[in-house]
Amino acid sequence: MSSDPKKSDDRMAAHRVAVVTGGGRGIGAAIVRRLAADGYAIAIGDYLADEASAMAAALTAEGKTAIGVGCDVRRLPDIADLFAKAKAGLGVPTVLVNNAGIYPNHPALAMTEENWDQVLDTNLKGSFFCAQALARSVTEAGLTGCIVNVASTSAFSARVGACHYSASKAAVVMMTKSLAQEFGPLGIRVNCVAPGLVEAKEGLVTEDYRRQFISMVPSGRIGRVDDIANVAAFLASPAADYVNGETIVVDGGFLTGRSLQRSS
Repeated sequence: MSSDPKKSDDRMAAHRVAVVTGGGRGIGAAIVRRLAADGYAIAIGDYLADEASAMAAALTAEGKTAIGVGCDVRRLPDIADLFAKAKAGLGVPTVLVNNAGIYPNHPALAMTEENWDQVLDTNLKGSFFCAQALARSVTEAGLTGCIVNVASTSAFSARVGACHYSASKAAVVMMTKSLAQEFGPLGIRVNCVAPGLVEAKEGLVTEDYRRQFISMVPSGRIGRVDDIANVAAFLASPAADYVNGETIVVDGGFLTGRSLQRSS
């Protein structure tokens, strides 16, 4: 590794290749589009291989560079395949966005071992081993890089039916700090974005839930996918060069507290 930060930045800029997991739709697709607009060649990993391929084809039709790869981040061979195809088709990846995640509802008393493992393996195990793969490829190539993990406000504010999800996202926040400590000396920054409720697709929540939720958001609206993509792109950019081990909450102020007046 070079001790000259300018030379390290130049090497990273010359290898603008990013891997985005869960990039076929929703927040992941918005992150893919934003990074592509910023000049990155993108390897889109998604367990829905057809959606990853469709997103890559759409970007290619717009003159961008992208490939789609079927990838279940619970499986280490899939992760290895994703990074191998990214390197072979685009060059050594220097940016990773760990977006792949699931958020099913399972009441704690009814939760099965399979329910628990599916969420933790996807949201936490998958994120760690993708981060490890990125760090190994970057250091082997003598480059610098960065990792952006995607957590959730559920890491800080529990939700009924989501014990496994909240636990996984709280772990992602602490994993971000730990990896920042270990990867920082290697020239790899690790940060995190924690979205609040985002309207990634129609019908995600009921209208009644949506109305109640908005009443607790000072900004007065539900999040949009581009709100998250913009912050992820910032964390991946040279503008965030001295930001490391941080989690940026993007929730319109939801976690500031509840607007309950004690008295009139």
